[in-house]
Amino acid sequence: MKPQAVLVETNWVVDVIAPAHLQTPQAVQLLQRAREGEFELYVPAISLTEARETVRRRFAPRSRSDDMRQFLRWANAQGRVTIEDANTAFRVLDQFDGLVGNELAKIPERLDNLASDPGLKVFPLSEPMLECQVSLGAMELSLKPYDLAILGAILVKGEELRRAGHTWVGFCELDSDLQPWNSRGEPKPILSELYNNSQIWVYGDFLVEDIDTFSNNRLDN
Repeated sequence: MKPQAVLVETNWVVDVIAPAHLQTPQAVQLLQRAREGEFELYVPAISLTEARETVRRRFAPRSRSDDMRQFLRWANAQGRVTIEDANTAFRVLDQFDGLVGNELAKIPERLDNLASDPGLKVFPLSEPMLECQVSLGAMELSLKPYDLAILGAILVKGEELRRAGHTWVGFCELDSDLQPWNSRGEPKPILSELYNNSQIWVYGDFLVEDIDTFSNNRLDN
């Protein structure tokens, strides 16, 4: 009997390799649980590529700190903030820029380390996954090409894992476009059926707290 399996994609990779103060503890814990053998953790290789640019774009320090600098100058001119307090804040912002810049410079190394981590299994897009992407594109899913590629990879990999003897396959997905429920918690008919057919249990977080409860069940929404 093979161990249970958990699938993740780009949002998980981003949360693991982001600057230290912005990493998501649950994402890091998921990797640690895989290292300890609680389940096998899988991610499409294209998610590592996308995460590299996503982290640099999302966490660029100047786009965040420059707004605060502009506010401090305005607030000081208006007499709302003293020059001493403004200068202290400027020094903190300079430290922030330096720290985040240094962290972002480590992204390539962190990605390489993640790709070779013994707790993570990186899989390439296969021909069946690409064929699945084409089929999904003909459905009324309103998904972007990249999301279609991820969905095709997850569905096919989930089926492969089940056939290989894994008793349960989960998918941690924070992207609302690929979740099989809407903002009201109601099932999206097409996506729900796709995940059901591939026997994949979908989570909206990285906790997979009920893995034992659902290890032998399918997603019935």
